[in-house]
This record gives sequence, structure tokens and C-alpha cells, in this order.
Amino acid sequence: MKNRKKFSAAQQGFSLIEVLVVMTILAVIFGMVVRNVTGGQDKAKQKQAQIMVQKLTQAVQEFSLDTGNLPDSLDQLVNDSGDSMWMGPYVKEKELKDPWGESYHYSTQSQHGQSFDVYSYGKDKSPGGDKLGLDIGNWQ
Repeated sequence: MKNRKKFSAAQQGFSLIEVLVVMTILAVIFGMVVRNVTGGQDKAKQKQAQIMVQKLTQAVQEFSLDTGNLPDSLDQLVNDSGDSMWMGPYVKEKELKDPWGESYHYSTQSQHGQSFDVYSYGKDKSPGGDKLGLDIGNWQ
């Protein structure tokens, strides 16, 4: 009979404190994983935008070499501008949107000493910013 009582006492399970400690540890680990994954996605989007700015810059230069003029807008890289020397499309239409769903910006009035600017406002979708919200342009 004594053996049966010892066996029953050993099978009573975990205390409330033990369960809470384990749940807290799991919550901390889950939080760290989520933070690292979302931070990695933001960095990947920023890198993708940098690559696309370079590609759009090259496409504008190709357009200029073919037609002798800079395009009025990035849309002219996709759609025939009516110029007989147009050899496009130079990019696909979906490539005119940045990773945050906004259109890339283009200006022939460069603020950075070049003949044109191609840029994205980045994650914050507004001029300026810092870290992951920094503007991404062909002047960098």
C-alpha cells in the first residue's frame, strides 16, 4: 500500500509555477525569432530596392543611348515612346514598383550632380529617413 501512495504522488504532474516558467521561456524564444525574421525581411527589401535602382538606372541609360534623349518618365522604359529609335521594353512594368508597393521616383532635375535620379523613399515611404527608412537612389 505504501508503494502505491509513492507512485500516485509521483504522477501528480507539474506545478503551476513550472508551467508558467516554461511558457515564459517559450514566449521569449518566439519573440526573438519573430524579431529576427521581420528584421531580415526589411533588410532584404532594402537590398532588393538597391538592385532595382541600379537596373532602372541602366535601363534609363540604354533608353538614352537608343533614342538620344532621357525618358520623360520611367513608364517610357516599358511603353513605346513613339520614337523610331526606341528598342524597348527596357524593363517589365512590375519592376517600376519598389518592394513596399510604391512607384520608383525619377527626375531629370538631379539633386546629386548627375543627369538624372532614380530612387525609392524606402520603408517609411517619405523623403529622408534613417536606417531601414533611408532613401535608396542611384547617387549612393
